[in-house]
Amino acid sequence: MHITLDGEQLQLPDDTLMMNALAALSDRAHAQHRIVTSLTVGGKAISDRDLTPQFLNQPARDVGAMQAVSQSLHTIIVEAQHALERFAAELRTDGQVLLAPLRSGTAHVGTIDAWLGRLADYTEMLEAGHAQGVEGLSSAPLLPWIQELLGARTTADPIRVADLLEYELLPRLADTGLAA
Repeated sequence: MHITLDGEQLQLPDDTLMMNALAALSDRAHAQHRIVTSLTVGGKAISDRDLTPQFLNQPARDVGAMQAVSQSLHTIIVEAQHALERFAAELRTDGQVLLAPLRSGTAHVGTIDAWLGRLADYTEMLEAGHAQGVEGLSSAPLLPWIQELLGARTTADPIRVADLLEYELLPRLADTGLAA
């Protein structure tokens, strides 16, 4: 089986199963601190939906040559900076909407759970960016305030939850965005 990764040629035995060929490709990209971003097998673009057991368990000789393009995680995150900015803005807007119901007592503290899940996704993206040395990401600390918010949620204190959102987390979300 002939594999090309970013112009580099690899050769695997023709009886290699596709799952093993893809694993070897992924390992090679990972060793270079890269992620495969597009894949063509036998001239056909392959997506995650194509990775069925039937496809993965067939010998490489049955599908044809494999071509892959990869990018560094750093580059992927740099290119996603505007999406991170929009995500932070959405989190701020959605967090503001939660304040009045929490303060008025018309909402239970559990109403912030979906928002907290999205906040966790956002902080993971920021951490990945920091780990890759992406410039322009603020390092405003969110974790201590997230822990405070979770504590207030656990004790079912909607006013404390609203205060932490309004005065601590939402302003820091503005600061954790990317440099303009």
